[in-house]
Amino acid sequence: MDFINNGAELVKDAATYLQDNAWYIIILMVSGYYLKTNYVDPYLQDRQYRPETQRKSDYGADMKRVRLEQQELASERAIVAAKERKIKEEADKARRNKAALKPSQITEDGDRLGKASNNSFNPLQPGSGNSGAGGYKPAKRSVGRS
Repeated sequence: MDFINNGAELVKDAATYLQDNAWYIIILMVSGYYLKTNYVDPYLQDRQYRPETQRKSDYGADMKRVRLEQQELASERAIVAAKERKIKEEADKARRNKAALKPSQITEDGDRLGKASNNSFNPLQPGSGNSGAGGYKPAKRSVGRS
């Protein structure tokens, strides 16, 4: 019984509180609704709480812009790297050519390759060697006849 009496007393106190403060509660609710509709909702719509399709379209546009910037940056880096690679390859080629020269091939005019001497033979250059005009003769081809 005590439980029921406590419950009834609680309801009576709540009703008395509502009667005493009814106008204050109504004014508070109306002003809260006004603030919510005029200030809070537009702010939230402008921020992150957009419809799913609008979020996806903005995301796609942002991704395209970011990819374009990345591609431009990558192409600039590739151009710089190609120039550096070309300079390095030219220096490496010059170093290898200079290392391939014999001391007798270096003249006062600079480093240059000379002609093969009469005593040298280079299998990759058929005209070099002692035979004069051409020591290389291709094999004769003949059609097998019977």
